[in-house]
Amino acid sequence: MREHRLTELDALRGIAALAVVIFHYFARYNEIYGHENLFVEWSRIGSYGVHLFFIISGFVIFWTLSRTARPLDFLVSRFSRLYPAYWVSLIFTFSVVYIFSLPGREVSMSSALVNILMFQEYLNVAHVDGVYWTLTVELTFYFWIFLLYTSSLINKVEEIFSFLVIVSMVHSLGIIFVPSILYKVFILKYIPFFIAGICFYKLVSDSGNLKTLIALALSLFSIIPIYSFEKFFYISFFYLLFYGAVSGRLKFLKAKPLVFFGGISYSLYLIHQNIGYVIINKSYDLQLNPVVGIIVATTISILLAIFVTNVIEKPALRLLRNAYNKSDHMQRLAVKFSRSRA
Repeated sequence: MREHRLTELDALRGIAALAVVIFHYFARYNEIYGHENLFVEWSRIGSYGVHLFFIISGFVIFWTLSRTARPLDFLVSRFSRLYPAYWVSLIFTFSVVYIFSLPGREVSMSSALVNILMFQEYLNVAHVDGVYWTLTVELTFYFWIFLLYTSSLINKVEEIFSFLVIVSMVHSLGIIFVPSILYKVFILKYIPFFIAGICFYKLVSDSGNLKTLIALALSLFSIIPIYSFEKFFYISFFYLLFYGAVSGRLKFLKAKPLVFFGGISYSLYLIHQNIGYVIINKSYDLQLNPVVGIIVATTISILLAIFVTNVIEKPALRLLRNAYNKSDHMQRLAVKFSRSRA
């Protein structure tokens, strides 16, 4: 597999982010506040963008591990990637909602402070923005991967995650009952997508084998008991799309607009929902056509995402990683951690 960043993977991120934006501004807004004279059912397919994000995460994490020499390198890599843009988006979203109000989506200052940690889901604290629930899922996935990596069990990832997929299936079928906290901690609802991403990475990097194919097939067919037959068909399409992308077979994914949206996808995902809802609400107050409000919300969200990506996310990532690499103390700590692992 090519060592440089896959252009097609960026394009998939862009597609996933845009799909989620469309779902939130049409179908989800309609569920919460109600659109007037606007057909929204077509946009529900956009909710699958989240599942595509999880598949991408599984792929990217194993790609990252293949280029990671030490456990602490992995932690710094994930922290520098996730937190700076998240913190800025959190502050901005909280401020906009506080100033302009958004019924049913407002949180207290104390809740906002807890959100800084990014695992407020486990503390039963409201999210500053509803999309943040997926970040808790991502962090939990990173935790399990880090644990497997540091305990030298990472080569057993197909077997371990496939076992969790089976547990999720039998729970969904009512054969066993998994307490809700364990269901969250082991990310049983979303584990099929993460293992799928891992399997796709192994297959395109020529490190996969029969157990990889079995784990991939299990992850796909588990969608039926865990979700539904309908979602199975949609997810099957995303599996084919993903494999076609990372294997270099879908050249159209190199289109500049898709790659552009892939570059701002994380910030766009973080910042679009509640701020967009505020804008759409205001468009209704001004008696504008709801499509106009959605276009304005989308445009402003994209502009904000460009700003956060280029002014916060990318510079902070470089700054934190350079500081880590140049810090003698952190390098000694990284070596010490690696030796204790050995």
